[in-house]
Amino acid sequence: MLIDAMRWAFILIVAAAAVQDIVTFRISNIFFLLLIALFGAWIVATGEYDILQNLAVFGVTLGIGTLLFARGWLGGGDVKLLAATALWFNFAQGLGLLAAITLGGGLLALLLVVARRMLPVSLYHRRRWPILQPKGPIPYGLAIAAGAIVASQMTGFHPSGDGYAPGTAQARQIAIQKERLGILRMPSR
Repeated sequence: MLIDAMRWAFILIVAAAAVQDIVTFRISNIFFLLLIALFGAWIVATGEYDILQNLAVFGVTLGIGTLLFARGWLGGGDVKLLAATALWFNFAQGLGLLAAITLGGGLLALLLVVARRMLPVSLYHRRRWPILQPKGPIPYGLAIAAGAIVASQMTGFHPSGDGYAPGTAQARQIAIQKERLGILRMPSR
């Protein structure tokens, strides 16, 4: 139950970061900090402390993201959100995360280019929605959040990840099997 709540908290945090990025083209540091704190709680709740790969994925992602920021290809908030979400995945899962974010980013860019060209300029001037600004920036936090949510549902989190959405019958069945094998300690009811 606690693990499921943490999965949903992860989803809500990255979704809130995406919404803020869409509306303001900024991502607050609070989302980055919340994801890192939640990961610490996740480790304690699962009782799994094998996080060396997670830390390596976090460090590499933050390093590469910093280089992309220096070149002007990603915003600082995007880099921090990307690194904080990458912390939740090991090497194998990190590749899935990267693929999901890359596909999501490409699709987002394509949709925005098409939408911005098809919508009348007067609509932008009337509404002043930054996302519709002709030749404006792309809120990549949306692609990061979508990719992180998809990857978390496909591969689960590391440590102790499974690929099923929280609260589903499959997730409960896996938890029961892990408990029988002594891999997972179920909370007393």
